[in-house]
Amino acid sequence: MSAKMEVSQFAKLFLFGDSLTQRSFSPDGCWGARLADFFIRKCDVIPRGFSGYNTRAAKLILPKLLKPDLAKEVVAMTILLGANDAASLEVIPEQHVPVEEYGQNLKEIVQHCLSVGLRRDQIILISPPVVCEEAWNAYCAKEDKKGVGSRSNKLVKAYVDMCCKVAGEMGTALVDLHSKMVKCEDYPSYLCDGLHLSESGSQVVFNELQPIISQLTSHIPKMLYPDWADISNDGIEGAKQSLHVAGWI
Repeated sequence: MSAKMEVSQFAKLFLFGDSLTQRSFSPDGCWGARLADFFIRKCDVIPRGFSGYNTRAAKLILPKLLKPDLAKEVVAMTILLGANDAASLEVIPEQHVPVEEYGQNLKEIVQHCLSVGLRRDQIILISPPVVCEEAWNAYCAKEDKKGVGSRSNKLVKAYVDMCCKVAGEMGTALVDLHSKMVKCEDYPSYLCDGLHLSESGSQVVFNELQPIISQLTSHIPKMLYPDWADISNDGIEGAKQSLHVAGWI
């Protein structure tokens, strides 16, 4: 079997997380869509984000979502969790998870990924992003949503540090999104409502992930299946012959 035929099926990029992943194809939180566009002729992007989920719930549903048959097609997986775990215990106890348990849950999530066949370098932990307390409080008040006072950078930083620690201990790839964003004086612009990513924040996520995933997919041709100009248009037999000779059918 030719090398081209061996990779003629599109590999999978599996995105797992909370609302930051669920919204990864939205106009603002578009980092998943940008990955899909960049790798359009190499990989299929599978977004599995669940708004409001913390790591307690996420680790319970992951075995239903990522099974061995799918995992063998996954070339890279992102895990972006912690924004809800880091909610204030006093304000939103329904979402809060203590930081030590958060770390243990992340380890169990990574362990499941390993158990179904992913390599450590294929697993990319992404830290929770920076938050803007003022903007989030204003959004919650305007929308009459529970959450005023529930998020702060002081709260989330402990979860960021734990995420980085788990990545080091488990040997996975890491994108420290919080540290990347907080360096910018205008970091609130990376968020559309103080908590969720804006278009510019999504660009930061894409910029950090793209080189990692490009390396993981370097064995895949830049473009699966030939350019249209390389396919004979001399009837169906001509097209079939040119695709066959090139090893694609």
